[in-house]
Amino acid sequence: MNYSTSHASDPRVLAWRVTVAFALYTALVTALIVQAADPDPLQDFCVADFSPNAPRVNGYPCKARANVTSKDFLFTGFRKAGDVNVSGTNSFPTFGDVHQYPALNTLGISHVRLDFGVGGVIPPHTHPLATETLFVVKGSIYTGFISFDNVLYAEVLQRGDIYIFPKGTVHFQINVGSGPAVTFNSLNSQFPGFLITANQLLETQIPAAVLEASLGINATNLQFLQA
Repeated sequence: MNYSTSHASDPRVLAWRVTVAFALYTALVTALIVQAADPDPLQDFCVADFSPNAPRVNGYPCKARANVTSKDFLFTGFRKAGDVNVSGTNSFPTFGDVHQYPALNTLGISHVRLDFGVGGVIPPHTHPLATETLFVVKGSIYTGFISFDNVLYAEVLQRGDIYIFPKGTVHFQINVGSGPAVTFNSLNSQFPGFLITANQLLETQIPAAVLEASLGINATNLQFLQA
């Protein structure tokens, strides 16, 4: 009897081959998904060139290396507090992404300084391209995010505490202390995006009938909110 032929028809052998084939297929798909993520940089840095004719692929082209100095890697934008009186929410975000800090180009990181007056709020928003951490420098902050299964995870943070907001989740901050507050936030994207939920709903051209039905309000209330 031919050994290979007899075993090829064995149901256990067939089941094993199906299992191995599925495992190889899963590994291949996983590898393709991983390769579809942002690629690692091909050099140690690439200071962004914002000139209008510079070509763009994934990020900005690099400034000529001969023109790069140590000053390019320094960002001083967080030295001064943001003016919380101009935002309408008694808070102010100072961004340090690739547009303010060109040395971040291709490095997959950016930062934000949040300043809060008493009761100041950063409204619910998302960063579609990044996970974020929040570090409390001063004050007391109530913050949290809503998971994809619609659960709120939130805590009151004190100075020195850190909280994390998973990529793409809606999150917010409010100063619950008796004085001003400051946080320092980091995000794993050079340009994470900043989408305020209320603005997306109320300042776009979504038909009024859709918003009224979705929010459970009438036309008068919707017009009030949009105003």
